[in-house]
Amino acid sequence: MSAEIFTEAWATDCQIRLNRSEAYRLSAQEWKWPLVLVRENGASGEAQRIYLDLWEGTCREARLATESDLQKANFVISASPKNWAQVLGGEIDPMMALMRGKLKLTKGKLFSLARFSTAAKALVTVAGEAGSLLPEPEVAIKINHSPGKTVQKTSVKPAFVTTGPQGLRQEILPMKLYHKAKRLGIWNPQDIDFSRDKQEWQRLNDLEQEVLLHLTALFQAGEESVTRDLLPLMMVIANEGRLEEEMYLTTFLWEEAKHTEFFRRFLDDVVQVHSDLSRFHTANYRKIFYEALPDAMNALKDDPSPSAQIRASVTYNMIVEGTLAETGYHAYYEMLERQQLLPGLREGIGYLKRDESRHIAYGIHLLSRLIRENPGQWEMLEKQMTGLLETALAIITELFETYPEMPFGLQPDDFLSFAMAQFESRMTHLEKACESV
Repeated sequence: MSAEIFTEAWATDCQIRLNRSEAYRLSAQEWKWPLVLVRENGASGEAQRIYLDLWEGTCREARLATESDLQKANFVISASPKNWAQVLGGEIDPMMALMRGKLKLTKGKLFSLARFSTAAKALVTVAGEAGSLLPEPEVAIKINHSPGKTVQKTSVKPAFVTTGPQGLRQEILPMKLYHKAKRLGIWNPQDIDFSRDKQEWQRLNDLEQEVLLHLTALFQAGEESVTRDLLPLMMVIANEGRLEEEMYLTTFLWEEAKHTEFFRRFLDDVVQVHSDLSRFHTANYRKIFYEALPDAMNALKDDPSPSAQIRASVTYNMIVEGTLAETGYHAYYEMLERQQLLPGLREGIGYLKRDESRHIAYGIHLLSRLIRENPGQWEMLEKQMTGLLETALAIITELFETYPEMPFGLQPDDFLSFAMAQFESRMTHLEKACESV
């Protein structure tokens, strides 16, 4: 019979199982730090703490933690009983739980943990097998996972909306975003003055130039990929007769094209590079931009179902734009602003950030609508999110691992902390959409 979690017996069983686990050994070979797990306000009414001395794929010691263990441990992770039950029970991926704030890193660097997401999964799998997840008095958020009734979309186009009695629905979010795009999206990459950027670029040292080129190469290919891959979604929305959404998406595509033009102009006029920059595209980057994104979007050509739309929007809006692009632009802009460097590049990224905020807002609207209409699809949404989140975080971590020292004061947690906050906010919004069904 398995032991109750966060007890001495559970810790001992975890140690035995971890040292027998080939999956954990292989994924944690570079992990060399002790870890304390804290269960807040457990059955005894006090916090329960477990100390794990983890070293190169083995567990050298596991027991109840002392106060001195909290001081010497490199990492301390805390959560409520309910959230530990969800993580150890396999209901939520551990990295997803960190992003959502269900697990709290109270000591240690998130960047270091993000590098070991596969090891974290193996660890919680083993720990979950060792423990007995007793019911807790807390009540978890209830999300309707039942299949529900899928709203069937008609393939017959309605009469022209703008000559009918309804007209355009000015009050819905896509129309509001359309009007914002007309006011705020009118900027021309050709009008940006790069004269100072050219001078400042020449004064940068080799490492500074290489890091900026690396980041720009990721943004450049990313913007081209979202420009190429948006069309299938536009066709699905148009065929469903959602004119207001289609009108907004015309500005969406136009803005993505301008972003592609902007970075290419920076490369041509300032960096003056014409070599193949795909050398910066790692295996994880390719998995997202060469495979997952085009596969999810192009699938809509043959399958316009709600499930396929959710898969596409999660990949495009939540992962590519909401986790990678928005996080990257935020940290990139803040770094340039702190250094008062490359004013033309800063100006353009300011416009991009504003555009992307509208794109992500539409993605949240689309996913919320699809989940309200098809509540049985929530698990698929969460599965797609979890499946790609680890790869997205790996793109961020491997950027910093490429260079022994980052210039301009760039810090990995500047990227990851911002990504976590934004991710949690959007997932909470989507959960509320599901709960309202």
